Amino acid sequence: MRTDGPVVIATDFSQHSEQTVRWGVDAARTRHAAVLLVHSYRDPSEAAAWGWYPMVPDTQEYEQEMLTQLHAVRDEIRAREPGVPVEVRLMRGPVVPALRELSSQAQLLVLGAHGQGRRPGLGSISGQLVTYATCPVALVRTAHAAADAPVVVGVDGSRSSLVAARLAAQEAARRGRPLRVLHARPVPADPHGRGPAVDGTAHLSPDDPTHAAARAVADELHSAHPSVTVSLDLRDDDPVHALVEASREADLLVVGSRGLGAFRGLLLGAVSRDVVRAAHGVVLVVRDPD
Repeated sequence: MRTDGPVVIATDFSQHSEQTVRWGVDAARTRHAAVLLVHSYRDPSEAAAWGWYPMVPDTQEYEQEMLTQLHAVRDEIRAREPGVPVEVRLMRGPVVPALRELSSQAQLLVLGAHGQGRRPGLGSISGQLVTYATCPVALVRTAHAAADAPVVVGVDGSRSSLVAARLAAQEAARRGRPLRVLHARPVPADPHGRGPAVDGTAHLSPDDPTHAAARAVADELHSAHPSVTVSLDLRDDDPVHALVEASREADLLVVGSRGLGAFRGLLLGAVSRDVVRAAHGVVLVVRDPD
């Protein structure tokens, strides 16, 4: 993963996009990185070729309007964060390929979880870029968390989750936040209908292999970032449910793109896919460099 590229923020000028831009600029400031503010559009004549309107806007006028909006957002950022370098780029063509190409040079890609329709869930463009972008992708829904809210990272022992855990520790250090390392063990079916403990907490002996492995990860992260308070959260619960519930009170939820259950070559595992669709707040999806 690159650490010297810009933070690329995609905007569609929607109301939700304002908090996406704000979150992305804050991330760039803590990383001491530049911002590349991007809007990608399709030629109006292509978008309306099969529409109801026989008249389409002049392409040059339309492009100038988009540039004007980009420059206005850029100027707002520069006024609010004068120490963060900001450039803008207007790209013509399909959004996903354009942003995927930029992701190869970026250290972080920041997107709104949904677009102009503002429907709950995950937008189609965001969903594709979480899968195909080559750098970490932050999906912004709401961006407000309590002052003591932790960075939460899900770990399952996979290489992808360990990469995510190390990046989560870096984020916690940058943000001055505690770090919670969460491991959820799926609960096996009980023929008698008895579930886990009421609170879902896994009551494991320190000698249990699962406890020992998770503790080793937490200890490694604390050793690398001694200023960060690291806690371990072991649960008997469905991993998706545990992570989504944890995201309610998290400053940031970090997940790896693939878990232990993912087939080799699968770009986005089932747990990661379901978490990014249902999570609250901001989710950072981290891809294994390999």
